[in-house]
Amino acid sequence: MPSTARRSTSLLLVAASAAGALALAACTSSGADASGPQTAIATTDKHEPTTITVWTFNHLPQEVKAFEGALARLHTTYPWLTVKFVPNKDDAAFGKAVAAGQAPDVFVSPSPDNVAKFCYNGTVAPLDEYLKAAKVDVAATFPPSALVYTKFQDKQCALPLLVDAYGLFYNKKMLADAGVNPPKTLSELTAAAKKLTVKNKDGSIKRFGFISRSDYNNNSALYDGVQAGTQYYDARGKATFGADPRWAQLMQWDKDLNDWYGNGQVSKFVAKFQPHTDDAKNPLITGDVAMEVDGEWHVGEIADAKTDLDYGVVPVPVLDEVKQTYGAGSAVGTVAYLPAGSKHKQEAFFALQQLTTDTAFLTGLADTVYNIPSTFDSLKAWDKKDDEHWGPLVEIFANKGSYYKQLTPVGSEDATVWGTARQQFETGHATDLGKLLDETAGKIDKLNQDAVE
Repeated sequence: MPSTARRSTSLLLVAASAAGALALAACTSSGADASGPQTAIATTDKHEPTTITVWTFNHLPQEVKAFEGALARLHTTYPWLTVKFVPNKDDAAFGKAVAAGQAPDVFVSPSPDNVAKFCYNGTVAPLDEYLKAAKVDVAATFPPSALVYTKFQDKQCALPLLVDAYGLFYNKKMLADAGVNPPKTLSELTAAAKKLTVKNKDGSIKRFGFISRSDYNNNSALYDGVQAGTQYYDARGKATFGADPRWAQLMQWDKDLNDWYGNGQVSKFVAKFQPHTDDAKNPLITGDVAMEVDGEWHVGEIADAKTDLDYGVVPVPVLDEVKQTYGAGSAVGTVAYLPAGSKHKQEAFFALQQLTTDTAFLTGLADTVYNIPSTFDSLKAWDKKDDEHWGPLVEIFANKGSYYKQLTPVGSEDATVWGTARQQFETGHATDLGKLLDETAGKIDKLNQDAVE
């Protein structure tokens, strides 16, 4: 089902394929301070007719309809502004357009992973002066977790447009029958998973309690650092994977649970259900697993499946030594850019501002794509904020301890290196955890060094 910024395997592949185009964009961008006054348009003034182009990754009919409706309302209110709307454009297409000197005026990306890269190399224009002129107080408009992934080096490089928050979905009846409460720490999660697991007479597993393998579904949200109370980088910008023991604890927890099931049994589960994480054959829906980590769009998917599943949603458990942080989680979302190469920056910022702050548009689009609205006003107005399933996810997003990984000019390459290390350890291809984490930190530090040279 549609979502804005979910970290699926396909999205990582898109990010990887975009790397070449983005590198080219870095060499040919028109720069962050490209011509044009960084001022806001007064809505009461007359304005010459202007047509701008808005690109977005959204492509499903209902998503396109929601955007077209919002842009039509914008044109009705401000007849001088006409928007040419172009769906189904990803970061790779955007990078190629920038390199060719044909950047759109606004670009909506599914992921913030390239925010720092685009901002550092001047592909997109910082928004600070425009926001100041338009009297938009970002701290009073957007929850802090949405600002983490839209800023770089104190520059507002993009604005959030809907949000993903990750929670632990669980089968209420299975937990009740087993006398298990929703776990809050990783040790509680392990105990619950073992108690909820049901084996066949031949030793094979009929039902899993919880699958922790990091490449399954959206489990990568478990390993961003929030659930371990840590971050990718320290205050000097150096990778912490070798220095902070909480990374090792997190990986050992994952490995121990994986080993308890048996790597072969876990691999069979992943092979069977990875293609069905978002449809009616999802294992939580079919009863093949009792608990799973997923994003808020899963609420919509379960509703679409028209199942009688009675489920709950709670925050993802945290490492025991940081149990006081329970309630926070990984929060990430779609971002909207003002390309530095836009020929109509004032008008483009005006449209960008309307799209990212218009309450009716944000709540309507959130309903359409099963995401969470991204401003304080839209959250307050959203009729799902108190729903038993949506409510906990809204609270996770609004939690002051929620965040996404720090962004650097390497884009998502640091996450790719970290993901590879996790899989090496999970599958037993690497056994010296300390050495593996030290090497991972070194590789990421080298990537960052190369990116700014």
